[in-house]
Amino acid sequence: MKMDIKKIRKGLNNNKIFFETIVAILLSFMSVFVSFQANRIAETQTKIMKEENLPQLELRMTQEYNDQIKLYDNNLWLFFNHGGRLSDFDTKEYSFYKFTFHPNFDTLVLPLYDYLNMRGVLTGESEGLVYQVDNNHHGAKEIELRDSLSQFGYYDIETYVAVTYNDLFNDKHEEYFQIGPGINRISKQKWDLIEKKHISAKDHFTFSNLSAMNIIDLTKKKQ
Repeated sequence: MKMDIKKIRKGLNNNKIFFETIVAILLSFMSVFVSFQANRIAETQTKIMKEENLPQLELRMTQEYNDQIKLYDNNLWLFFNHGGRLSDFDTKEYSFYKFTFHPNFDTLVLPLYDYLNMRGVLTGESEGLVYQVDNNHHGAKEIELRDSLSQFGYYDIETYVAVTYNDLFNDKHEEYFQIGPGINRISKQKWDLIEKKHISAKDHFTFSNLSAMNIIDLTKKKQ
């Protein structure tokens, strides 16, 4: 029994450096693992904090009544931010007049200038109502065209807007919307197609100068 104990002690002494090396490696591994986990936790917390502080845009549309002509002649689109603070808010808009002609249902698409008030109104706020844009009091003009063209077909005015802004962490964001005739988010791919279509069009038309006669003439030329 005494010989066995002596052998064990001798073996431990002979392997002392080996065991110390193993322990040192294990401690180093544990240190790296703990550091890695701490970094993951910190990254997750940072990501959560950023997400909680991201701006959250909401669009609403309302109308202004014109007492002189007794019509709701001005459509307004209001941009609200319900999330974290934003800065450097900017927009880009494109509009199209789409007339569908009876009886063949051919559609004429006219890229428009000046349908929206391109200047818009920045409120200077980073939360709540941050921006509003209107359609230049074109309500009366729309009714005039609608009534003059009702026997020939029907129309829609499609309006799209890209919104850019920086968040609290100075990261840039871009969002895309269709704001007329309804309000819907759209993809960047669709926005790129709309932008290309508007920019590459051979002719552009000023909405205030459109008339029922030139719309009919343009439609017939297209047929």
